[in-house]
Amino acid sequence: MNKGSATVNRADLRPPAAAAPPEPYLERFPYFFQDPIRLLGIACASLLVVLPEIPIAVAAVAVGVSQANAIVMLLGYVEAGWSRRWNRRSRSARLTHSMTRDWTNTSLCTLVGATLLIRIFGPRELSIVLGLLALAVALLPDIRPCRFLLSSRASTASVQLDRGFFLQDPVKMGGLLSLLILCLLDRTSLMYLFLSMALLQFNALLILVEKYITEIHVPRPLRRHRSAAVRLLLAREGQRLLITIMPVGFVGFRLLSGDVPAFWAAGAAGGLLVLSDTIRLARYLLARLRNRLRQAWTRDQVPRFRVKTANLNP
Repeated sequence: MNKGSATVNRADLRPPAAAAPPEPYLERFPYFFQDPIRLLGIACASLLVVLPEIPIAVAAVAVGVSQANAIVMLLGYVEAGWSRRWNRRSRSARLTHSMTRDWTNTSLCTLVGATLLIRIFGPRELSIVLGLLALAVALLPDIRPCRFLLSSRASTASVQLDRGFFLQDPVKMGGLLSLLILCLLDRTSLMYLFLSMALLQFNALLILVEKYITEIHVPRPLRRHRSAAVRLLLAREGQRLLITIMPVGFVGFRLLSGDVPAFWAAGAAGGLLVLSDTIRLARYLLARLRNRLRQAWTRDQVPRFRVKTANLNP
């Protein structure tokens, strides 16, 4: 450059480094007034419990909500691989979030349908129990502990779901709660519940299975198994899908076999839900204890040398 001109540093001519994209956040579960299916389900359950006579309009709305649930589940689901549009680090959390929402709405519509059938063909006292249970299922996701099971960051929530324990998995906690409720209900309520599943929610259950069975991600260590059923049982996302359809089989099993075998089956299923996490927790604690003991033993075995410093005083 000419003499007297200002020198230009080449580093100043480089384009600024692109900022890292912000980490995506996991959207919170919508409140009941933000979800039309839950809002209409709460209204129908309340009217079925309070009204002395069921108008045809209320019955039509209750049946319509049950069928609209299947249509809402199809939103965003066009073909297999629809979950790949999400980031790989946040995919597991978003998939579980969508599955939990669909399962909650399907359970609510099943209870609303059972309440309607009892009001038409059964005693009104049982309809009060199922109606209150429908309200509890609809409002359960809105309580604070349920809303903070997972981290607000999608990548952190995915790690919690893939490596965490059952207390951080909303689907597993819902499965344990559903088994407890189905064990406490009487056989008459279970019969109407099964009729509601078969008559009103059969299409929704098929859509629920079809929507998520093609999106199950099998980790690489589990791909050595040739059987697809074994991979479905061992993969965490496959376990969540099986938990969502487990109440259908359990209700039919209890109606056919009786209470005692069903209670034993429920205990075995609940034990399987928490057994793997309990074993991993025990292995984790033993590994931490072994590392602490190894560090303490290594610290005692290291020779300690005294460093003689020269006297710098004159």
